[in-house]
Amino acid sequence: MAIYNQILVDIDALAGSHPALAHAFDFATRTGAAVTVVDVLPHVPRAARLFATLEIEQELVEARLTALRRLAQTAPGGLRVEANLLRGRPAQAIIAEAERVGADLVLRSHGRDLSNPLPPFGPVDMQLLRDCPCAVWIVGPEARKAPARILAAVDATTDRPEERALNARILDSALALRDLFGGAVILMHAWPPFGEELLRSHMKAQEFHAFLEESRQEAEVALAALITAAGDRASGVTAEVVKAEPYEAILSMVATARIDLVVMGTVARKGIAGLVMGNTAERVLRDLRQSVLAIKPSNV
Repeated sequence: MAIYNQILVDIDALAGSHPALAHAFDFATRTGAAVTVVDVLPHVPRAARLFATLEIEQELVEARLTALRRLAQTAPGGLRVEANLLRGRPAQAIIAEAERVGADLVLRSHGRDLSNPLPPFGPVDMQLLRDCPCAVWIVGPEARKAPARILAAVDATTDRPEERALNARILDSALALRDLFGGAVILMHAWPPFGEELLRSHMKAQEFHAFLEESRQEAEVALAALITAAGDRASGVTAEVVKAEPYEAILSMVATARIDLVVMGTVARKGIAGLVMGNTAERVLRDLRQSVLAIKPSNV
């Protein structure tokens, strides 16, 4: 079961609200995980050093560190909480700290504590989703601390062993969260028929519809096998095969099924994010307002 033991939560210590921190404390209370709370203070640009003395910079550091430690002290009793102020480029600093503390989950808010809610995912979020070695949970605006409806998006018909293993990890993570918070899991495969328009123009109508039906059945069998492999704990999972581009299918399912959390995977291929976390995901994340949990393959 995918239960996270070491959570790193990135916040803006001086922001007015901290939804990611609330999520982290709630999650840790339920699981017993340790929490590392961090804020990232960028280095002062060289040009700004003409006006910002070392004394002023130190005051900024101390003010932010004091606020960060105060927030860490608001954790419910019994939690193991550490607070660290990081310096440097945000994504790189967060990834380095995650590796240092052995984090298996990085938790962060849309727009970094919603200080700038549009767009919901910024460049730091995208870099973390691509490059962070552990799972990354980006909290959506007004997200529920206990997600009631979870969408697990997979490529069920892939023939790549690493992606098949990742599919199992995605479902396992969704089930673990359902066990933790209650609610429901929808396991979805989107299948845009390969070369649909070209095939339609070169095949008889009956042959084309037979091709579509065969593709749909292949996906249904693959989803059923994934659920069966998960055992009894996958009881109650709803399987959905959607004939659409993944981008369209995910956004549509989120809207119609009132999804709180989307669980998807990342696979690195020659330095380019693959599977769902490629161009499809970047399109999804530009429009998605719900939370996202990105699961990494076991060999990352």
